[in-house]
Amino acid sequence: MPFVRIAFALLVSFGLAAANAQSVKSLKADGAARWFKGQTHMHTLWSDGDAAPELAAAWYKDHGYDFISITDHNVMLRGERFFIAGEKTRLTAARLAELKTKFGEDWVETSEAGGETVMRLKTYEELRKRFEGPGTFLMIEGEEITAKAHVNGLNIRDKVSQSKADTTAGAVHDHVRAVDEQSKQYNVPMIAHVNHPNWGDFGVPPEDLIVNDFSRFFEVYNGHGGVKNWGDPALRRINTDRYWDIVLAVRLSKDPANILYGVATDDAHDYFVRGAGHSIPGRGWCMVLADKLEPDAIVAAFQRGDFYASAGVLLDAIEWNETEYRVAIQSEPGVTYTTIFYGTRKGADLSSTPTLDDKGAEIPNTPRQYNDALGQVLLETADNPAVYTFKGDELYVRAKVISSKPKVDPFKEGDTEMAWTQPAVR
Repeated sequence: MPFVRIAFALLVSFGLAAANAQSVKSLKADGAARWFKGQTHMHTLWSDGDAAPELAAAWYKDHGYDFISITDHNVMLRGERFFIAGEKTRLTAARLAELKTKFGEDWVETSEAGGETVMRLKTYEELRKRFEGPGTFLMIEGEEITAKAHVNGLNIRDKVSQSKADTTAGAVHDHVRAVDEQSKQYNVPMIAHVNHPNWGDFGVPPEDLIVNDFSRFFEVYNGHGGVKNWGDPALRRINTDRYWDIVLAVRLSKDPANILYGVATDDAHDYFVRGAGHSIPGRGWCMVLADKLEPDAIVAAFQRGDFYASAGVLLDAIEWNETEYRVAIQSEPGVTYTTIFYGTRKGADLSSTPTLDDKGAEIPNTPRQYNDALGQVLLETADNPAVYTFKGDELYVRAKVISSKPKVDPFKEGDTEMAWTQPAVR
């Protein structure tokens, strides 16, 4: 049995949650492990993206990514599916011609159906054969399970049916549990991450992840132009850092194993335009520390929390022990870095009150109001490495690195490059 399968079996035996509460961690590349750059949320013509799957895969491979997961809505890239080519569709004549030029006439399969030209969409297995290479590029099968809440299932073996729950909390429960059950069924590591909690004018409030305390991953950064990563006062939305801290504080105060990890993704849909407001590739990703570029190894590393989320900033090492939390940044000439250590102290007031509208009525599906002691700034430093010394009363500590370097094609005008590390549970 391969090492990763043994490790996964042990996690199941002793409880994945218990394995997550680690008082000592050292994440840095060495002879046995390296950092792999990956994208876990992207779309193609199989659902609502504007590019053929081979064009999307090629973009990421050409831009130095080590692994991707194409996560189209409520579908896996299997079987026969055709897309109409035409000037009123996402597959215009120019884009079809580009595919033939880039991948060859033999690769692009078109036919006539009902008086229209249609193109057969390539499957996951066909894409793997075209793009994968040992230790060079990896594709992990996935799906964005889409209902009241959107959840990405990664390394899944079977399509997950969308929840029929009429609440976001119910949908999160059903989708994450379905992935967990499939993982146990196949004895294969899989993860489910809750997507864009601040999507548009609705979302998944932190209370949904408090009640679903078995859910281990959420998007702290999503590059889609319609997401409110930085909050929205008009919609009573909090920023995703505040969101993360609320969930961590409430969950960990009850059980130190109920950790929540933060991922960064593109949620790419638009491959033919650039700039703020569009949902383009290249904005957010995860750096995963693993010893092999294989699906089980990458997903098992996610489960252990051996990764960080990035929107541009790269890190050399993330380490903590009983006395300190250390973050070493891959610095660039002329760029300055500020590292903020966030945390909540044990015994903090966890009570909350409803968020009210201008008439004093509770606003449904909206984050409640919590004490500022949840997710307070413990230290802000320009040092590299950035080091926080534990005081002994922290429930958890995590770090966010903000650079002075402007983000290229930003999620929002004025953004700079950033990175988020995972919580050290005390």
